[in-house]
Amino acid sequence: MEYQVYNGTGSNYSSDNGSPGPYPGMPPRPPMPVDVLLDFKKYAYVITCAVGILGNILIYIVFTRTKLKKPSTSRYLAAAAVADSGYLLAVMFVKLGEFHKFRFHQLIGPCQIITFGEHAFSFLSRWYLTAVIVEKYIGVMWPRKKSEMCTVFRAKCVIICIAILGIVCYLYVTLFVGVSGNPPQCKLYGDDFSALETWAVLSKFDTIFNFVLPYLIMLILTMPIGFLTWQYHKRSVTTSETFLRRRRGQSNEGKEFKTTPLLILLSCCTLILCTPSSALRLKDFTNPFMGKRPNETDILLMGLFHYFAVLNSAIKIFVYIVASISFARELGTVFCAVRKLWKRSDSNELQTRHVLKEADEHFVISTEGTV
Repeated sequence: MEYQVYNGTGSNYSSDNGSPGPYPGMPPRPPMPVDVLLDFKKYAYVITCAVGILGNILIYIVFTRTKLKKPSTSRYLAAAAVADSGYLLAVMFVKLGEFHKFRFHQLIGPCQIITFGEHAFSFLSRWYLTAVIVEKYIGVMWPRKKSEMCTVFRAKCVIICIAILGIVCYLYVTLFVGVSGNPPQCKLYGDDFSALETWAVLSKFDTIFNFVLPYLIMLILTMPIGFLTWQYHKRSVTTSETFLRRRRGQSNEGKEFKTTPLLILLSCCTLILCTPSSALRLKDFTNPFMGKRPNETDILLMGLFHYFAVLNSAIKIFVYIVASISFARELGTVFCAVRKLWKRSDSNELQTRHVLKEADEHFVISTEGTV
């Protein structure tokens, strides 16, 4: 397998042992270190992705089919759930091919599409969450202006613009990956050094706009949101403040601070789980070709940090349930509706069987009377 550039979404290092260098005149490459997390990753990735996809589907249903669909923030969270599902699905296909010999990812066409999806959906997931934080910052700092600045229509426009930007910015991925080797593998083309140089430059832009900038914005905006939320709840514990809030009803300010714990917890989980992989990207920022083989510690950290990023996209439904009583209530409503539909379908099936049975008996009786 050809020597590859680490792209930050997973380990793209080859597993060949003692093969010649990637270019003529270079010394042979040393054997690849053993991945100590191999047994863990073999099953953890598939289970995590499957659970995460199901959870994100439920998130999308709650934010688009229940009472929570009214705020503009729900549009961003529903779009982020779609992006997380797409990212988890792409990772699942990659890991099924890597650990379970499911060769769909190693076919021409699916190789390019899945690699593109892994890059584009991760970009969309990060920037949709960033858009939510920006909107919440506007609502906390200027609650009276939010109704004018953060409308449902503008949220839809922002979602569409980010989606178009993600598609356009990552189309280049399909030009740099392909299927080759025996057995066939989906990998980065490494025969043309100029192509690798171009890939390195694009990877640097990807590092800045996908792994640094969104997290930096989240961190900068989450801190004042958390501080203002703490101040608001500190004031609300006094009797006079509580009395005034009850008299004037639920103000715009109160509505904004009611949902801030969810977004603060969501932002903190994302920063904690995804910052390590971003740190690895920054570490390799000046040396994208990784002139030396990674040691066992590097392999361990890359696998662990990448799994943390995947886990972040999979556990968001649990974050919503813990941090938002309204979400948990509406999720329970969805389960109740599904249960009623299930019972209704069983009842209809029993009625259909009863009608068919009566029709058969009537047919038999009429046939005997005729004879």
